[in-house]
Amino acid sequence: MPIHASFEVQGHRGAGALLPENTLASFELALDLGVTSIETDVHLTRDDVPVLVHDACINDGQGPLVRSLTLQQLRSHRLPVGSEQWPVGSNQPSSSLLPTADCPLATAQRGIPTLTEFFEFVAAYTTSAEKTRAQQEGARRLIFDIELKRVPFEPETVGDGFTGNAPALLERLVLAAIQQVGVLKRARVRSFDHRSVWAIKQLEPTLETAILIYETVPMNIGAMLAAAQADIYCPDFHNVDAEVVRQVHAADKRIIPYTVNEPRDWERLIAWGVDGITTDYPDRLLAWLDGESVVSGP
Repeated sequence: MPIHASFEVQGHRGAGALLPENTLASFELALDLGVTSIETDVHLTRDDVPVLVHDACINDGQGPLVRSLTLQQLRSHRLPVGSEQWPVGSNQPSSSLLPTADCPLATAQRGIPTLTEFFEFVAAYTTSAEKTRAQQEGARRLIFDIELKRVPFEPETVGDGFTGNAPALLERLVLAAIQQVGVLKRARVRSFDHRSVWAIKQLEPTLETAILIYETVPMNIGAMLAAAQADIYCPDFHNVDAEVVRQVHAADKRIIPYTVNEPRDWERLIAWGVDGITTDYPDRLLAWLDGESVVSGP
């Protein structure tokens, strides 16, 4: 099925079904496969370091808050996954772990990465002799899609809340990390808390932003995007139909649904004209887009 050259193949937390999510190894595999963007999740440590982990609490939500631990303390917690020691907070993949040798650049660090380390890792990838020229070039164009894990009812998870929609600590620190390494033109910030998206846009109007949607279809999607000053609409794919795609494009915005893992769903969404797909299986999506047969399911 023909798609536009700018169609985005986004690895969800790297290659989340193939290697433990939000780890450098998962990011490396996603880059090796040829994704155009990587989505990852950001929390703050007690010493105000943006780190890449999905859950607010470690050990699958049973342990202490990430926000209650310093970076050093966070990295002292380890959880065995397969034969390796992977960081707590990362989910065990549904398929077999790949050998360590398949992710040579990531072997030096098994701890939960910081946002800055993710940026630096991708920069190192672009010049690595371990990678092909095509892989290096893909990494140079990679879009960093950063989800700010705000939960309004639980401000303790990020250490602050909003006062009159003013930019808060989380937004300022994430933007500072983006600016420090010079990836502003290749970074994107998303959140379910649309105030967060609006707030970071006030700090840096040129930063690309996206709003996340779950279990609903707004009456006026264009108005919602405009209110948050967002560039991209990112709904759960179950809340997408042809009319939703039409509304987004009528507002001159893009739509990238998440988390889509089955060929029958890819086909329908692409027929409606979505601008990208977020998936746990970037290997399967890329093969399917190249016309190869793909087996469904985990």
